[in-house]
Amino acid sequence: MDEKLRALLDQIPEKPPRSKLEPYLEVIRELRRKGRTYQEIAQFFGEHLKVTVAASTIHAFVQVRARRRARRPEIELPPSPEPAETAPVVGNKEVVRSTDAEAWERIEAVKRRQSPEKAPEAKFEYDESKPLQLASGTNQGGKPA
Repeated sequence: MDEKLRALLDQIPEKPPRSKLEPYLEVIRELRRKGRTYQEIAQFFGEHLKVTVAASTIHAFVQVRARRRARRPEIELPPSPEPAETAPVVGNKEVVRSTDAEAWERIEAVKRRQSPEKAPEAKFEYDESKPLQLASGTNQGGKPA
């Protein structure tokens, strides 16, 4: 940034907080961490800090700050480096680098792969008129006898 502009910005004083709750932000967060309701926090402020505030005001104060935290700017990542002609060696193993297209092809191949057709063995037999029982041919642990 230009030095003249930086000097001008440094001369501008900061605005005072718009909310009377701003100095107590950490107190509110700590009380919320301890499971206190907004009503209990309002009572705490009245009794201990001599600050009269409604529970709905504390709620709105907390919600505005939560939205601000969620809107933090995304970090711009540097572009990924071009794949090298020779694969690097880590320890005594060669690291395999692949392009995105190759990776997607491998993922699609895994998805197309057939799962084994072997059906799981029934461990219980169900009959509405009888209690639940182990399937015939299994022992107490549910494993084939």
